[in-house]
Amino acid sequence: METVSRKLIIWRALAYASILESVRRKDIYVAVILCVLLFGAAATIGSFGVEGLEIFFKDVALTIIGLLSTVIAILFSARQIAEEVSRRTVYPLLARPISRGDLLFGKFLGAYALSIFAMLLFAGVCTLCLSLYGIPLGTVFLQYLLLRVFALGILCALTIMLSLFMTPQATTTIALLIAVGSSTFASAIKLLYPGAEGVKQNILAGVYYVVPQLNLFDMSKKVSYGWSGVPLWTIGFLFLYATMYCALFLFVGTLRFKRQAL
Repeated sequence: METVSRKLIIWRALAYASILESVRRKDIYVAVILCVLLFGAAATIGSFGVEGLEIFFKDVALTIIGLLSTVIAILFSARQIAEEVSRRTVYPLLARPISRGDLLFGKFLGAYALSIFAMLLFAGVCTLCLSLYGIPLGTVFLQYLLLRVFALGILCALTIMLSLFMTPQATTTIALLIAVGSSTFASAIKLLYPGAEGVKQNILAGVYYVVPQLNLFDMSKKVSYGWSGVPLWTIGFLFLYATMYCALFLFVGTLRFKRQAL
């Protein structure tokens, strides 16, 4: 019990340090500036009238929330370990009774918290902009945000894992491709699978189940068209799905980090 309590303290301290470092570097201000630009753009466009365009504006708002939160999460996560190593601040951290696994998980929590904060900022601004023109998002929007939180966890864990194998630039590129193209990638495998045979089918099936299907967490269409939400058991299943992938990526990242020469 004492060991668990000690680890929780270490993870919280590392996450808090990551958040403070991001504030010091003014990274989080990027999200604030984007929010101001979003509000200005919405005010300008809305002045021309929104009658009959409610679904379109909701779809645009949700696309903005999803895209910007994805980019912010990847950018925050890609630099967590890489900058500690490049600035050599990783040495005093590891000189304390902190394992590499603890450091990795603490950095993940910091990047995850910042990503959720940025997403909620974008969501708040978009909700305010739509409400000014009498466009409600409905209660299903809360489920949309919850599933976005799950997806951001996968993205942060995936990006941190990739950052231990690649340069920050390559990590950002690959993570963005996976995040943006996961739906297209899954559809392509489904189309190719019936025409493949034997080993090729097994390879396609393996790739399909290994690559996280981030499109499962996208409820933007339900919100845009005012449909009802999904059952609670579906939310629970997606939570387990996200937790499994987070654990897998962080486990692989920890194995790599432990063997990596600093």
